[in-house]
Amino acid sequence: MKTDDLKEKWRQFRNQRGYLQRVDPNHPMDFFIGISDKGYDELVLFTYIEPALIKSSKALEITKNRRKDGKWATQICSVDSDNQDIFARLCTDLLETSYVVMSERDGLELVTKRFLAWQKLFASLNTILSKSVLKGLVGELSFALDVLSYHFSWDEIMSAWQGPDGADRDYIFSNVWFEVKAVSTGKDKVTISSLNQLETEDNGFLVKIDVDESSSTDSRAVSVNDMINSVRGVLNGFPNASVLFEQKLVNIGYTGRIEYDDIYFTHGTPTFYSVDDKFPKLVSSSVPVEIVGAEYDLSLVGIDPWRKGEIEVWN
Repeated sequence: MKTDDLKEKWRQFRNQRGYLQRVDPNHPMDFFIGISDKGYDELVLFTYIEPALIKSSKALEITKNRRKDGKWATQICSVDSDNQDIFARLCTDLLETSYVVMSERDGLELVTKRFLAWQKLFASLNTILSKSVLKGLVGELSFALDVLSYHFSWDEIMSAWQGPDGADRDYIFSNVWFEVKAVSTGKDKVTISSLNQLETEDNGFLVKIDVDESSSTDSRAVSVNDMINSVRGVLNGFPNASVLFEQKLVNIGYTGRIEYDDIYFTHGTPTFYSVDDKFPKLVSSSVPVEIVGAEYDLSLVGIDPWRKGEIEVWN
């Protein structure tokens, strides 16, 4: 069931407080949606195993109780109707990520883990991501749309997009990796954020993309929300990739805030630098053991000998 389907169901049930309907009879877990006794949109999961105790928050009300048939009911309610879009995405994510579980215990563990990630996101609903984070996001997604999509499937791309999951590099494929740096036009350096970022025996590419803040009057510019929605549109026919994409947006802390409609960026074509064993970089083995972390800048002029054309990258 898609997010729009969930919202339509909640609209239909609006005057039927306490009514529940199973989401999908083929789903291995017993998920139901409805309207709570308080009038909140809700998702309810029934399990024989007692679920973990999860505290409610300002945005999400969580209750659990044991029914007469011995099952436990975990009730997740959105207390603010203005959050219906993101709550629908939360519910869709829980449903889709647990669709292939082999047991109730595995499913409950997965759902709990995913929900806690979403709960952190709801807790930060009033927090706007910084311009630098949004700029980096535009750079990474433009690289996926404009370059990677011509060489990999979208399932491969979303699996490889590991930066949002805390990996040292943005895209890690089986045979190559890419670290994307969104920099302002004319900037003469790129920043490497840690000793681990380029510390790998596998060769890959540092990718520089010019990304500049702009405005709606610039025909070349795209808003952050439009960029996200463009990727969502492309992924419509790729359900697995779509689920991964939404998970990674949660990890980043992105919600489709209306403020992002007014934040525009332009982006250029990528420049590739081959990171091999001769590439200038700081790694843990090359610094004193007392240094346990570092951030450093690389001169773009200095690393020009490692620049590669796109044909060289893919051949």
